Amino acid sequence: MHKNIQKGFVILVLIAAAMLAVSPANAVDFAISGQIDRAALYADDGHTAKWFFVDNDNSSTRFRFSGSNDFDQGLSVGILWEVEMQSNPSNTMNMDLTGDTTDVHFDERKIEFWVGSPYGKIWLGQGDMAGNSTSEVDLSGTEVAAYSSVVDVGGGFEFQKNGVYDGITVGGSRSNFDGLSRKDRVRYDTPTIAGFYASGSIGNSSIWDTALRYAGDFGWAKLAAAAAWSDYGTSSTTNDNIFSSSASILFDFGLNFTASYAYRKQNATDPYNIFGKVGYQFLEKHAASVQYSRTENLSAKDDKGDTFGVAYVYSPWKSVEFYGTYYLYMLDRDQGSDPDDINVGMIGGRVKF
Repeated sequence: MHKNIQKGFVILVLIAAAMLAVSPANAVDFAISGQIDRAALYADDGHTAKWFFVDNDNSSTRFRFSGSNDFDQGLSVGILWEVEMQSNPSNTMNMDLTGDTTDVHFDERKIEFWVGSPYGKIWLGQGDMAGNSTSEVDLSGTEVAAYSSVVDVGGGFEFQKNGVYDGITVGGSRSNFDGLSRKDRVRYDTPTIAGFYASGSIGNSSIWDTALRYAGDFGWAKLAAAAAWSDYGTSSTTNDNIFSSSASILFDFGLNFTASYAYRKQNATDPYNIFGKVGYQFLEKHAASVQYSRTENLSAKDDKGDTFGVAYVYSPWKSVEFYGTYYLYMLDRDQGSDPDDINVGMIGGRVKF
């Protein structure tokens, strides 16, 4: 029954696409795009080691309808409908799995429209809150393999000592605290002035955030940066707000540096994360990087979740990337003995269409 529903959904999408293709001239023009991102993942927690065949959650398999048209008085209107479709997400794998996690299912990412004018842009619907991705600015060229959200690859693996698992996962002990993600909201973006623009959004349960972004090309280097303040409103009884920030610089000869700092006001623990990355782009189609991050106070007060990672991406064609990454996840516990480290390696490819 579940598979029949999915097939029916796909058929309806194709019918809608055909109808839109012959719609009147005043309709919004649209295009279909997306990507498939699959990988083989190997994990060793010091007690058990396994191979998994996964969907890379760094940049998941998805498809989208997007489009826009210009209208009178300097106005433009656009749409974005983006659906994620994952089988075995890389962030949910764990050593108890003996097969595929679940049937393939569709998850909404974005269902929104926007109206643009000389005074900025207004977004309405399910989409990025203003602060989303402000901890993830990255010009290294290796983001598909590794970036500040280190839990996207091995977040479901649990730490253990002498075969005894302690209930703390990679995802439960580290985070890049990247704002409020995607929600049903209204959002406003200012026009870009000298490379800067600001954003603000409000969602259900009185959540809100505001952000400032910058992007500039100086010829000898490109620079991008972002920062945001996010408030949980009444949506959480344990979390109050988040500050998230990141910056990245790419020199014209390929060397690049990326850094991020973020924290969450959370009861008495107030966890925070620091992240740093050094990368190099070379021979036009290659990029490599080394990164380190630490999250403190997330799994428990004074716990430290350290992550070391290396990544390589080869882009033979504009729409095709092959990559490999290695993560070493460590947990320093304030109470009790430290568990064994978790080693995760992943190789795969992303094809865009």
